[in-house]
Amino acid sequence: MKDLNKKRIVSTWKGGKTTQLCIVPENASLQERNFDLRISSATIDLECSEFSDFRGYRRYLMKLEGDITLLIDNKSIIIKDDEAFEFMGDEKVISLSKEPSRDFNVIIKKDKKADISIKENEKLNTNKGEYIFSLEKAKINGNEVDKYALYEADDENINLEGRFIYIKILH
Repeated sequence: MKDLNKKRIVSTWKGGKTTQLCIVPENASLQERNFDLRISSATIDLECSEFSDFRGYRRYLMKLEGDITLLIDNKSIIIKDDEAFEFMGDEKVISLSKEPSRDFNVIIKKDKKADISIKENEKLNTNKGEYIFSLEKAKINGNEVDKYALYEADDENINLEGRFIYIKILH
């Protein structure tokens, strides 16, 4: 299991701050849009803000804190607890939030898909390139992990104690 928490990069976006948790390949650049995968968490501090354009990518968003409503093509979408909402990166997305909130994002090349699910107190048989994000102070294989920590799995069995987001990239 690879600990990805020392490589976090914090930046500002139109509606708050984004913490990049992981980018693949490691030498890729958000600005150049030359990555295959990016996992991040962002705060939404404004009541109304426009999401960044990620043309050529598929996006998945989950809410971590607060309430998040998205406006896409004049259609209002309430982000539900424990569900990953999928949309294309070139869609014009407006976030409406009456209170500060925090989200979790997975952005991948548009020709790929992700399976994103909540795992709680489970044993997993993982493959290299799968990711585990802790939703609370928890344990992985008996070792304590902080809330909102990200790990990359390898070909291994993992014992999760607590609540996590499990990310599997499909080809």
